[in-house]
Amino acid sequence: MERLTHQWGHELAATHFSRWLQNQLWIVPTSQSIHILMISVVFGCALLISLRLFGVSAAGRSVSTLVTTLVPWMYVALVVLLITGAIQTITEPVRQFVAPDFWLKMLLIVVVVSLTIVFARAVRRNAARWDSAATRPAGARVFAAVSLALWIAIIVCGRFIAYTWEAHL
Repeated sequence: MERLTHQWGHELAATHFSRWLQNQLWIVPTSQSIHILMISVVFGCALLISLRLFGVSAAGRSVSTLVTTLVPWMYVALVVLLITGAIQTITEPVRQFVAPDFWLKMLLIVVVVSLTIVFARAVRRNAARWDSAATRPAGARVFAAVSLALWIAIIVCGRFIAYTWEAHL
């Protein structure tokens, strides 16, 4: 698999579009800056929802209100993350593809986004059950903990790509 990822990276890096992006000095720092801002949006939203599920800020908004308000922001930020991440990957494909952290990050993103979609649908189906701490599903706190752990792992993997990829050349 390692040989295949190296090959993919080198083939993508040799494309006209990748070479063009590589020659634009503003592309990588701009896309990375936007990427970091969007990670902040996603993690901030996930943190607020999770804290509510843990019962922190009990006088605050209901779970269903937070989900209705914040999950759309998460989805928009995820689309921007996809775009900026694609730009970074096309610009520096070898760096991304050779790092096991990149592939782990992609897997974790699929898992946490899937869990978030299932969670948001469950809340929308039965808001009253989720809004009352007494009737909230037992797995609510587990979802909150898993969600936060996955987002933190994704952030860590993203940072590790930058510092470990050369070890996999």
